[in-house]
Amino acid sequence: MLFAYPLAVVALFSTLPTFVSAQDRNSVEEQAAISDPAEQCQYYNYPPIAGQAVNFPKTWETAEILPNDAAARAKFDEISKSIPNIASKGNISQTLGTYDAKNDPDCWWSATECTTAKAEGVPSDIVLVPEPQTLGYGFDDGPNCSHNAFYDYLTSQNQKATMFYIGSNVLGWPLQAKRALEDGHEICVHTWSHQAMTGLSNEQAFAEIYYTVGLFNATTQAKLIVM
Repeated sequence: MLFAYPLAVVALFSTLPTFVSAQDRNSVEEQAAISDPAEQCQYYNYPPIAGQAVNFPKTWETAEILPNDAAARAKFDEISKSIPNIASKGNISQTLGTYDAKNDPDCWWSATECTTAKAEGVPSDIVLVPEPQTLGYGFDDGPNCSHNAFYDYLTSQNQKATMFYIGSNVLGWPLQAKRALEDGHEICVHTWSHQAMTGLSNEQAFAEIYYTVGLFNATTQAKLIVM
């Protein structure tokens, strides 16, 4: 287990959107009943997390372990020795041109689409579903403020999907994120700020995942599980 928060599998304003003019929205049912996309996308306060912005990084900025977050620091220190010794790729647009793609020592997917890990102890990617006539699909970069029609359609078709959610979006649209869980979809972390993870430091990559997990758990009262 990598994180203190038991995760299935593996941006907007600098603080939680809390405005004098923003009204409270208290439930998934209340948000789901809004049919006008423009109204769905009006910022609102969700009381369970309205005062917790200080516990998370600024939205749409590279996540860092917060200065006074002893739990996050302890967890990173606990796992840091098991992280493979692979240097950050830095500016991806530049390093893609200089990386040794022929030998691919790091199994860098961005350069070679490698899916079989070369570092000891790192599991390979799951790239196909072996069961015949089986389809798996997911949706990136949510939640979006106007997702009601999307969720309604999946429900009408009796379909469940995997939703890859960005922490900064969850902070802006918590009830849209919570609805996916209540509708029975699988939720996965899609980083905090939607940057290329291989261009970050180990600590930044950890923080991108750790705080997204923590926010989703605070928003939904559920437990994402790291596998």
